[in-house]
Amino acid sequence: MRRYTARTLVGEITMLVVCGVFLIPIYFLVVSSFKTQPEILSSPLGLPDSIDFSNYGEALEGINFFHHFWISVYITTISVVLIVVFGSMAAYTIARKTNRLTKFLRNYFLIGFMVPIQTTMLPLFLIMRDLNLLNTKQGLIFLHCNGAVFALFLYTGFMRAMPRDLEEAAAVDGAGQFRIFWRIVFPLLKPVTATVAIFNFVWVWNDFILGFLFLGTTDNATLTMQVYNGVGQFENDWSIMIPMLILTTLPIVIFFLVMQRRIIGGLAAGSLKG
Repeated sequence: MRRYTARTLVGEITMLVVCGVFLIPIYFLVVSSFKTQPEILSSPLGLPDSIDFSNYGEALEGINFFHHFWISVYITTISVVLIVVFGSMAAYTIARKTNRLTKFLRNYFLIGFMVPIQTTMLPLFLIMRDLNLLNTKQGLIFLHCNGAVFALFLYTGFMRAMPRDLEEAAAVDGAGQFRIFWRIVFPLLKPVTATVAIFNFVWVWNDFILGFLFLGTTDNATLTMQVYNGVGQFENDWSIMIPMLILTTLPIVIFFLVMQRRIIGGLAAGSLKG
């Protein structure tokens, strides 16, 4: 039977207090989504007088939820697929071929990974303008593919610990590099692929700065941008804004809860491989 010490008790109480502090904003959002504007201003943490879902109906209509939801799904899904494909293929080359070129590429990508994207906004904008990719979903997907650099390093560490026996046997049987990668190597990368996909899915879905700068039109706006577009210049109707926030966040929360076991499994597998 587990014995509680003073240190254990203090640690658990501290964690409960910290957990409670982090839950306060969530409680505020959920409770306030059923309140009227006067109720939110007069009693921010109080319970609503009555539960009314009309705020959600107005929020769905106000941000044209389903149209922009599918735009977010489209951009996020294609971006994540391209990140996984490019990141894994580049990592396979760098992990399996040790020469001056691969060492240079690894260091080159590492240097680029360390440069904050905020410092490259102006040249990126000029490049996107010259390529006629401004205000297009394809342009935003192109920009999000920079997540392949992060995926590259995760895949590289994982692949270097993988045995080459199956690859060598396939090469002896006449299989080419492309077939060896997709038929033998890539299926073995499921744990780290799940981790890469989930982290990038959350990042792309929640991204605001790239969409704000490179998607100027409201028709192509993602859900995150639509919440920003709903902010008034002089006043806000918080009884509508708060349900907008919940509707925008809810899909990614559900996705994260469903996939959290794969996140933990992928990180654990990566640590063991490393």
